[in-house]
Amino acid sequence: MDNGRIVTHPSYGGRVKDDASLHDEQLESEIRLVGDLVLAASQREGHMSQAEIDEVLGLEAHPSGDGASDDDVLPPGSKAS
Repeated sequence: MDNGRIVTHPSYGGRVKDDASLHDEQLESEIRLVGDLVLAASQREGHMSQAEIDEVLGLEAHPSGDGASDDDVLPPGSKAS
């Protein structure tokens, strides 16, 4: 609602009404983070390291203590040899 008026969305021909009960701040934040990751990845030639991903997500660096480097991170679906 905008100043007591129901705001319509022109992309739906004005048939969809804004519903405050459907507002999900956590979901919006997650979508923003995914968007930030997509933009960061699209500006690179190769894979992003875990440290670069953490930086985009605003996470603090944590030493793993297991001797693994960022280059040792396997993509989803890959199997360690």
